[in-house]
Amino acid sequence: MAEVRPFRGVRYDGGVELTDVVAPPYDVLDEARTIELRERSPLNAVHVDLPVGPGETPTPEAYERAARLFRLWRRDGALVQEDEACIYLVDQMYQGPDGLERLRRGFVARLTLAGLEERLVLPHEKTHAGPKADRLNLYRAAHADLSQIFLLCPDDDGAVEEELALAAGELDPAIVRSARDGDGNLHRIAPVTGERAARVTELLGAQSLYIADGHHRYETALAYREERRAVGDHSADSLMVYVCSMRDPGLSVFPAFRLVKDIDMPPMHEVVARLAPAFEVTARQDAAACDDLAERLHDCADPGRAFGLYFAREQACCVVELRDASALDHLVSEGLSPQAARLSVTILHDLILRDGLGLDPRLSEEHVDYVTSAPDALDRLKSGAYEFGVFLTATGVDEVRTIADLGETMPQKSTYFFPKLLTGVAFHSLVDA
Repeated sequence: MAEVRPFRGVRYDGGVELTDVVAPPYDVLDEARTIELRERSPLNAVHVDLPVGPGETPTPEAYERAARLFRLWRRDGALVQEDEACIYLVDQMYQGPDGLERLRRGFVARLTLAGLEERLVLPHEKTHAGPKADRLNLYRAAHADLSQIFLLCPDDDGAVEEELALAAGELDPAIVRSARDGDGNLHRIAPVTGERAARVTELLGAQSLYIADGHHRYETALAYREERRAVGDHSADSLMVYVCSMRDPGLSVFPAFRLVKDIDMPPMHEVVARLAPAFEVTARQDAAACDDLAERLHDCADPGRAFGLYFAREQACCVVELRDASALDHLVSEGLSPQAARLSVTILHDLILRDGLGLDPRLSEEHVDYVTSAPDALDRLKSGAYEFGVFLTATGVDEVRTIADLGETMPQKSTYFFPKLLTGVAFHSLVDA
């Protein structure tokens, strides 16, 4: 089964203020936040993990510059390598978009890469080509893992959760480092060595692992592994990962709302007419009444089949709820399993965006942006930057596991695991692998 092990990570020296140098994942950063992080510290992880910022043109020089900087930080002592192999225990104390306080616990380790066809590491989302090209260029230049992907383990008996709790209870406070992210959430990181680290990783040997976040990076790591193997180099056979138990009480998933741009948008009445045979449609409401659109979905009989639609041209919105089960039968006839057909994201992409708007799902990379804050999504829609918006409820962790076990995938950004993992918690140079 999956092989996960401790490793000699590369981390920031203890004299570096961690809050100043960590960053969110590269793929959630907008231009303003990228600039702010670059200016915060010359050692901020964004300098190496995001060499090509939003709106910038990718060049070989940009990736080489990031790789040189990573080597420079190591040479000058800003980054140091652990003396012995460890896992990094990560506690994240956060307030979710729903306002609730939670603690999520997981750990960072090394995973021996397995091809997706081996079914040891299971994806649940489709990927696009663009992000993979960027990450592959960075791999080639830096020959290092500069961030980790997010994996889930089933942990049906709770053994991983229990071992992590024991590890947390044994920590020497002197080795625990803390950082705040841009949302004010507290992240505590500490190396765990010896028998406890070995026990935690050994528990994963009998389990399949599920990709929560990082589908593009996992596929890119596989591609880079094959490139290196082709020249007799096996240093890229493993990948730095963060693992969280599916039983962890702080594990939460939130929805990613869809904003549609640059399409020949049909009028609102026409879209509603197309949806009416399968969906129950509420009365149209003007923009002033749309601010609670996302919250209103939870009042529907089946929130997983309810969607808030915002029409920018008309500055109006409505709620639609799927009522006709035969529409799902039609999706099954197209090749989906019954489990995949009834997912909210499937209904959204196939029955609303495709059948209602005429947007080919294969073109979603060009025309769909994803926003996790309902107020932010509404602000963008009201500004005229987008033609159409869809609000939906979250996909559950159990649904992620079911779809992955079936060997199927959901549309991109079907899940939004929160909080994001911080880049800069640890690095791993494949030169040292």
